[in-house]
Amino acid sequence: MLQNKLHVIIPRLALLTAFCVFIEVFRVLFALNITYIFLPWNLFLAWVPLWLAMQLKDEMRPIPLFLYISAWLFFFPNAPYIITDFLHLKSRAGFPFWYDALLLYSFAFTGLLLGIISAHIVFKKIKQLLVPWQAKGFMLFVMLISGYGIYIGRFLRYNTWDLLTNPFQITAITVSRIIHPTIYPRTYGVTLMAGVLLSLVFFIFESILITE
Repeated sequence: MLQNKLHVIIPRLALLTAFCVFIEVFRVLFALNITYIFLPWNLFLAWVPLWLAMQLKDEMRPIPLFLYISAWLFFFPNAPYIITDFLHLKSRAGFPFWYDALLLYSFAFTGLLLGIISAHIVFKKIKQLLVPWQAKGFMLFVMLISGYGIYIGRFLRYNTWDLLTNPFQITAITVSRIIHPTIYPRTYGVTLMAGVLLSLVFFIFESILITE
């Protein structure tokens, strides 16, 4: 199972991350601009949920377990969020379009992979605490909530720390969208599409691990 292979997987993920950073640095040096300089930071944030997931892997004390899972839930949307950076992709003078497309794909794929692996670790822990259908329901809930997190990050420009510094503002925005769904079709479109996509990727990934 994946849990027993983390000592191999983590170095390979680090190598994949180093590749992403290298091709970004290469672009900066040769294009002489910092168009996609935000990508390494976004990828760093994608590592945070994996780190948190690894902390709770062997944790059984109720309070630390709750804190780690809560922190993981806050940071998890940062991993798949990089997919939305494709909105920045366009033909730019001075550098090949194909390079930028592969650059963004590399970062997005790595971020999604980091997130899904962290979700698998959390899922395994949750299955120790809940019955199987409840654990799956929890992960489905996480993916849908993460879809909303991606929406407020990309379109409303909030970040993880705003959940702590502006909780009332985010709550008010969320309640408004729940009460008036027809006024905010993009909210529901992005949330559902991102949430369903993450759910499908996660459960396909999980089924592959089960059949190993």
